[in-house]
Amino acid sequence: MTKKVFILGMLCALMAVFSLQTAMAYNPNWKADQEKMFEQIKLKPGEVIDRTNWQKVEDVLPASILNYVKKGEFVLTIGEMKYDYGMDEAWVKASEANRGKYGLGTKKEIVEKSTGSYPRYMYGRPYPDMDANDPDLGIKLMHTKVVEQSRAGKMYQNCGTVFIGEGGIERSLYNLIWYEWFWARPDGEQKNPNNYKWTELVKLTEPYDLAGTVALTLRTLDGGMDLCGTYVPALRRVRRSSGASRSDPFFGSDVVNDDAGGWGGQNETMIWKVVGEKIALIPKANYQAESPDVMVKQPNGSWAARPAPGALLPGCLVDGWKGVAWAPTHALWVPRKVYLVEATPLDPYYNYGKCLYYVDKEAMVPVIKIVHNKAGEYWKTVLVDQFAQVWGDDKKMTIDQQGYYLVIDDKTHHSTFSPVRGTFKNWDAPLVIMDPNMKPEMFTFEKAATMSK
Repeated sequence: MTKKVFILGMLCALMAVFSLQTAMAYNPNWKADQEKMFEQIKLKPGEVIDRTNWQKVEDVLPASILNYVKKGEFVLTIGEMKYDYGMDEAWVKASEANRGKYGLGTKKEIVEKSTGSYPRYMYGRPYPDMDANDPDLGIKLMHTKVVEQSRAGKMYQNCGTVFIGEGGIERSLYNLIWYEWFWARPDGEQKNPNNYKWTELVKLTEPYDLAGTVALTLRTLDGGMDLCGTYVPALRRVRRSSGASRSDPFFGSDVVNDDAGGWGGQNETMIWKVVGEKIALIPKANYQAESPDVMVKQPNGSWAARPAPGALLPGCLVDGWKGVAWAPTHALWVPRKVYLVEATPLDPYYNYGKCLYYVDKEAMVPVIKIVHNKAGEYWKTVLVDQFAQVWGDDKKMTIDQQGYYLVIDDKTHHSTFSPVRGTFKNWDAPLVIMDPNMKPEMFTFEKAATMSK
């Protein structure tokens, strides 16, 4: 009897996995496509790349990351995706229905062709046809990223900001983050009298000297400048700031707000240009390459991520590690087709110069960012692990949620590691979407002034 129950349980588990894969897979040839990429770049899953054989990856990595390998700072383990890392079929069908509906306005914002005005709500990709010869392809890619991220509707999570120097961890900040998006949310169009695209609240909880600091960002649908402000407990008031402040260091770290998710800025503040396409190796948390996060429905109707099944550890926390202190030892490097997209700031006071983004062609998310300073000199490398999450009765697939991002400042030889998912020093960040307790009233400057209490 016990044996029969065990066999039945295994069959049910296999059926569940098969059902998940079928519902997610809009590219039925994803596995064959991946095998073809391995053949093209002459690599195999499980290979280890270090300073002795770096030549094998010189065509599939940015120069900065290749240099880390050549110097012995990074050791790369080649991996493969075990599932279709892309959008689910329902999203693709919704995208097909949008064909021809949307264009670009005078600020390069998304507009409805029928009205010439920005859409207050949309579902599916706004530009299902990506034409390599389209001069506006770059900003259309980044608009697609924002729309797809909005599928989470509203989200609550914890995040860390860990300063790492050559000697190891120097300081850690921890904060709570609340987001609310208005496009593509699963519960349909919401009341939005202020015409926001999305809103964000960040509250620092550690260390003691910064605890209670609250930052608010309000991003509008019309492509205008962000409305930003920070409540500082020592001053007991909200300090307003401009959208350009999103390129300032985050509390003295190597990260700026616009590094979040690879690119967290307002698309209309940049000139975007696609300069190429290629196969590149991108970093994935080892357990995320195995399967996406399957979100669990909670009694109040929200969806919560399960505890991450593995650790996200920089090299300085790994016994016997001989590379650089901030090396992502938890990462597998998997081949993906990417767009190479340049972004040039329109604001002369923006702290970054031109940036080059590696944007995953299927998932439409930035996975590597190469930053230059205003003099055109190479400055930083940003690595982003874009997590895939499956949730809802129709197996929605959201990808623009980060497991971590790592910012490496090669001018100062210093880094900042931001774990969002995965166990880090006995800390695992909760992540909840569509929490009914989150209300639009949270995202005001008046509320920001009371949240630190």
